Amino acid sequence: MFFSESQAKRILTTCCQKARGQPERTKRLWLVRHMVVLLALNSGLRVSELVALCIGDLFLEETENYLIVRHGKGGKRRDVYLDKRLTRQLRQFVKKKEEWGELVSSSAPLFAGRGGKHYTTTALYLSFKQVLMAARLPSHYSIHSCRHTYATILLAKTNNLRFVQKQLGHASINMTAHYADVLPEMNQALANAILN
Repeated sequence: MFFSESQAKRILTTCCQKARGQPERTKRLWLVRHMVVLLALNSGLRVSELVALCIGDLFLEETENYLIVRHGKGGKRRDVYLDKRLTRQLRQFVKKKEEWGELVSSSAPLFAGRGGKHYTTTALYLSFKQVLMAARLPSHYSIHSCRHTYATILLAKTNNLRFVQKQLGHASINMTAHYADVLPEMNQALANAILN
């Protein structure tokens, strides 16, 4: 199950709106939620991979932008390439963490929970449910839906099954082929393509 592009935008917009004009603690919570969702929607990381990220796993250079998943499914390591917009927002997020007084050393968690430790997967699931409620989206979605959304959009835009497989860390290309679904907003364009 994946989000339409309008639903994904609504989730991100809701996080930003919820952060505005709030006390510092609440504002910070919604800014972190925004970054978690943005990263999930634009990297296809699994929940366990999101919570395990450290600042040192980010390589946000001018020429190459990627992050390292050190222990993906099956304990496998992989590089996940990031677009320039996401890279810029990750840089800003790390600066914001520093302003908040959080650790930004290479071993520090990208998403820190209580006591500066990594979020747990349960905490991330619950936090995402709060985002869904605030965005007034059905509760049958989960943060894993962001992974499905990323994979479906990436495959539709690149038409490169092998690249999507590498980004997602799938052992089998058959698993990646499950994302070869048509995005609802593309139906009319595809039907019109017959006329060309």
